[in-house]
Amino acid sequence: MQPDTARMAMRPLTFSDDKDHEQKWFPGGSQSAVDAFLEFVAQRRDADNTSFGIEDEENEEALLFMFDAGVISRIKGWQNSRSEYRAVTDRGDYRTQAAHFVRGGFAALDHHGPWSPDVDSLLRARSTHLHQRSARNAQRGQEAQGEVRDLRGEALRSEFDGSVLRRTHPRELRRRLEVLTHVDGREPMTVDGVTHFGFGNGGGDAVNAWFAADGRGLVVTFDHTGALNFFEDPQAQAALYDGVPADLLALVRDVPETDTTLTVSHPDGGTLVAASGIFTLSGPCAMADGLVSRLQEAQLGAEDTGVGWLLEGFLAMDDFTPAAVAEATGWWSAEDIVRGFAASEQEPIEPLDRKAVDRFCRIWSDTGYNDRWDVHYVLFDSDTLENVGEARDELLGLVQALGLERVDAPPRAATGEVWVRTDPRIDAELEYWA
Repeated sequence: MQPDTARMAMRPLTFSDDKDHEQKWFPGGSQSAVDAFLEFVAQRRDADNTSFGIEDEENEEALLFMFDAGVISRIKGWQNSRSEYRAVTDRGDYRTQAAHFVRGGFAALDHHGPWSPDVDSLLRARSTHLHQRSARNAQRGQEAQGEVRDLRGEALRSEFDGSVLRRTHPRELRRRLEVLTHVDGREPMTVDGVTHFGFGNGGGDAVNAWFAADGRGLVVTFDHTGALNFFEDPQAQAALYDGVPADLLALVRDVPETDTTLTVSHPDGGTLVAASGIFTLSGPCAMADGLVSRLQEAQLGAEDTGVGWLLEGFLAMDDFTPAAVAEATGWWSAEDIVRGFAASEQEPIEPLDRKAVDRFCRIWSDTGYNDRWDVHYVLFDSDTLENVGEARDELLGLVQALGLERVDAPPRAATGEVWVRTDPRIDAELEYWA
């Protein structure tokens, strides 16, 4: 029997930890239950406080997160309770399982396992998995090196996942890039449905971005004094772009050289835009694989790409105004900044079909949640293609009919998941469905 998700989502919850701290959450507040719980964890988690729970007193259900062991437990009933256990496969599991429990309680987690009936069964399954993985790695002779490399890469990606650029909605990113392009005395150029934005500081450093009509995009920074300036090394420069989807990579191949797009020779012929930072927007904003590899090898961080001082300072402004931009930078005149803002006009927002919006919101309510930065709707969370079937096809039709921007799901996402960029017109309706 399926849980009544609408009713379950409206119940009060209690958060707790190992130190007997408790916090009540009630529906209708400014913060979702999942965000409130993760904030509760972030504020209290330390080496001596590693277990946290979400409790539904009314229905006698709870979800327990044992961070030190990498285990999640779901509990049903306070007397003769039923407990089941699940190993955590990646850090996203915590938010995913919390979202399902908040939405539909114990029963909503049935298809998001596997769940083991006791700790011994879980440990046996995990031990078998680790033994098999260890044997494979030992055979390759690269176990230690590979794990260290993977951990460094994961740390870099985790760091970037909390960055200003990752948190900024691409819609707002494009708006601010358009303004800054005008401020720099340029016009955004659209060719074959792809719009190029670009600005520089007059000293050899620049930001460039390309966005296609479907929302897919590529942002590159170039810090000419940084450790990632490979203008004299075409092979190393090309390697930074490894992993960029072919359609996005084509946007920086053989483009005309301008004051912002400095080009370098490509080892295979032609040219490539020089970049110290490469960020893809084919899915959630991410650093290119080649960039991550180089940062690992050189033991550098995302700040060495120049993205912080070249771009994120403008994105971090709560009030993106001529006065704020003038205060933050010294390479544009006040007149240029005012003129640039005036030249950037906002397109009117067209209303959406009400029936299609309601159906989209229903699917979101039953199967999805918003990602941690409210940049994406994540629908059919943790589901496989086989499990969702025709319902997913209906959703994709709604996304197209509503003109929403669907993006690629992250590499570790389940095969049935659908990621769609949030839209203020949908957000206004979702307040009634949360």
